[in-house]
Amino acid sequence: MKDYWPWFTIPLTAIVALSLLISGGFYVQSHERLDYANLDDGELRRSTLPQLQGLSTRGDWIPHFEELVRYVEREIPRDEGILLLPGEDPFYYATGRRPQFPVLLFDRTVNPYSPEELLQIARQRNIRWLLIKQDLQDEDEQVELERDRLTEAVEQEFEQVESLGNYDIYRRIDPNKKSADDDDDRDPN
Repeated sequence: MKDYWPWFTIPLTAIVALSLLISGGFYVQSHERLDYANLDDGELRRSTLPQLQGLSTRGDWIPHFEELVRYVEREIPRDEGILLLPGEDPFYYATGRRPQFPVLLFDRTVNPYSPEELLQIARQRNIRWLLIKQDLQDEDEQVELERDRLTEAVEQEFEQVESLGNYDIYRRIDPNKKSADDDDDRDPN
């Protein structure tokens, strides 16, 4: 019996390894694990920012993101708080800024806050700027719905000041200005 053991285990191991290699190859080629992300549309673009050297993806995601980074560097003081919806992974790395909000990505799997709590935390942490990504690379409808819910809540205290290729830029409304505007809107009679 011992003489047959190597003749049995070597072919069996080879068959198992070959089947895993073939099925694994098809799995990797299908991008099934990344099915939620838009990875195939458009021309391959590479980052021109030195901090993101080597980053590349298809579509206009990188040029739009770089436009956002340049705008933020030019227009938003470094010490002012920024909230990004639904979140951009490389933003703080690319800008060298420190996040002033406890959550960096807003989807149902990592965000423990309701829209009302989010607005309250934004007030407490003096978040002055809101950056909202319009067209998402993540094609999960739930992420888009969550972004819209959160946006609706925080837009009460922010006004849009700019619209870039894929991002809308909002600044916190000065509470003193808001009160003065409300007084002006009252009917004097």
